[in-house]
Amino acid sequence: MLLSSSSGPGPGPGTDARYATSSIYKLSTSKVITGLVLFRLINATLINTYFSPDEYWQALEVGHNITFGYGYLTWEWLVGLRSVLHPAVFAALYKGLSLFGLDDGSLFIYAPRLLQALFAALGDFYAYRFADRLFENQLTANWTLFLTVASWWNLFCSTRTLANSMEASLTIIALYYWPFIGSPSRKTQGNLKLSLFIASLTCIFRPTAAILWLFLGGWFILGLVCQGRWASVIYTGLNVTVIGGGAIVASAVLDKTLLYNEWVWTPINFLRVNVLEGISLFYGSSPWHWYLSQGLPILFGIYIPLVLIGTYHAFQASTGLNATLKRQVLYLSLWVVFVYSALQHKEWRFLYPILYPLLPFAADTMQRLFLSSRDWKKSKSRIAIVAALLVVNGVMAWYTTLVHQRGVVDVMDWVRETSRKSGGQGQDLSFGFIMPCHSTPWYSSIHLRDAKPLPMWFITCSPPLGDVDPTTYKDESDIFYEDPVAFMDNLFKNRSPTTNPKESHLVFFEDLINTTPDMRVWLDSQGYHEATYM
Repeated sequence: MLLSSSSGPGPGPGTDARYATSSIYKLSTSKVITGLVLFRLINATLINTYFSPDEYWQALEVGHNITFGYGYLTWEWLVGLRSVLHPAVFAALYKGLSLFGLDDGSLFIYAPRLLQALFAALGDFYAYRFADRLFENQLTANWTLFLTVASWWNLFCSTRTLANSMEASLTIIALYYWPFIGSPSRKTQGNLKLSLFIASLTCIFRPTAAILWLFLGGWFILGLVCQGRWASVIYTGLNVTVIGGGAIVASAVLDKTLLYNEWVWTPINFLRVNVLEGISLFYGSSPWHWYLSQGLPILFGIYIPLVLIGTYHAFQASTGLNATLKRQVLYLSLWVVFVYSALQHKEWRFLYPILYPLLPFAADTMQRLFLSSRDWKKSKSRIAIVAALLVVNGVMAWYTTLVHQRGVVDVMDWVRETSRKSGGQGQDLSFGFIMPCHSTPWYSSIHLRDAKPLPMWFITCSPPLGDVDPTTYKDESDIFYEDPVAFMDNLFKNRSPTTNPKESHLVFFEDLINTTPDMRVWLDSQGYHEATYM
C-alpha cells in the first residue's frame, strides 16, 4: 500500500486535523519520483504487443525517416496534416543513439518506449499532485497514486509512443498549474504561463487537444469578466497570443526544417481534412453513445463505480473545500466526452487525457471507504476491494501487454534477426506484407546499424483525397480482399527475375489461407513455404 507506517493520533474535526493527517501520510517526493520512474521503465520493457498503428507509423517511423533518411511516410505527412514535433522527440533520441554507435539491437528498439516511460512517470506524479490540489487530502493523493500505478490502461498505454500518451501526461501537468477560477487557497493558485506553454505543446501534438483548452480558457475568461477583472482579462489574452502564437510559429519552422521543406500550417490542414472534408470517417464511425457504452468503461475498467461515486459526492458538496474547483474539472471532463461523442470517428485512446484528472475522484471514494473503518486491515471486505482492483487490472494488463496482438511484433523481430544473419545487408531478402495496412511496425523496428533498407512493401489503405468520389473509391486493401489470388497474380505476372524478382518472403495472417483456400494453392505454385521461426 501507499500509506505510511507512521503512527499518530487519529484525525479530529477541523482544519488542523486535516493538515495533521496530511503530515502523517505524506510521502517523500524524491522516493515517489524515483519509484515511478523505475516502475514505468520496467513497464516499458514488458510491452510486447501491438495496439494502434499510430504508435509506430505516426511517431517512430517519421522520426526514423528524419534521422536516417528512410522510413515510410503515410498520407498524413504527404498532405501536411501533422506536426513533426512529436516524431522529432524520437528523431533526437535516434540521432543520439547513432552518434554513440548504439543504433543497433534491442536497445534501439526499446529506447523510444524507455523515453516515453519518463513522461508516463511524470503523468503519474502529477496525477498524485493534482489530487492533493483538488482535495487537499494526503490520503486521497496517496490513493490516486495507487490507482494510476495499478490502472490496466496506464500499464497498457502510458509507455507506448502514441501522441495520445504524451498528450495525457502533458495535460495533467498543465492542469496542475492551471489557475482555476474560484480556487481560494494558496495551494490551488496556478501558473498561467507555464500551463499555457504546456497546453500549447499538447495542441501541437494533437490538435484535438484544443477541445479541452478552449473550454478551460473560456471558463477562465468568463470568470474574470464576471469578477470585473479587466486587467487580468487583457493579461491573459496577451499570454495566450504570445505563448500560443509563438508555439504555432515555432512548430511551423520545425516542420519546414525537418520534413516538409515548405511552410505548412498543420492545425489548419488537420481541421480541414479530418473534420470539414470528413476523411477520418474513412477509418470508421461509431454511434454517439460509443464513449459512454465502450470508451469510458474500457479506459477506467473496474474503477468506473469509484469514479461515479466520487463524482456524486463532488456534485453533492455545494460548499466546502475546493467545491468549485472540483466541479470545474468534472464539467471539463463532461465537455470533452460530449464533443468527442459528437464526432463520428471514435477511438478509446482519444479520451486518455481525462483519465488522470478523474482518478482523484475515484481515490476520494477509496479514501472515504477506508476512513470509515478504524482498523481497515482487519476488514475483509475492504481488503477484497483492493485485491479485486489489483487482480482485475493485473489480468487485463498482462493479456494486453504480453499476449493480444503479439505476433505482428514478433514477426518484425524475426525479420530483423534474419537480416542480421544475412550480414546486415539483406542481399537476397525482400518482404511483402499481404495483410490489412499498417498491421505491423516498420523500418523503425528492424533497424540495424550501417545496414541498407530492406526491400519491403505492404498493401496500402490511403483515403480518397482531393476530387475522388468516396462512395465509389476502393483502396488497395479493398481490392486485395475482393480476390487475393487475382491481386497477387496481377502483381507478379509481369515481373522480371533479374530486375524485379519476387519477394523472398511474404507475411500474412493464417486466416488468409484458412478463408481463401486458393491462396494456399497459389503460394505453392510460386514456390513459397512456411519459414522456420526463430
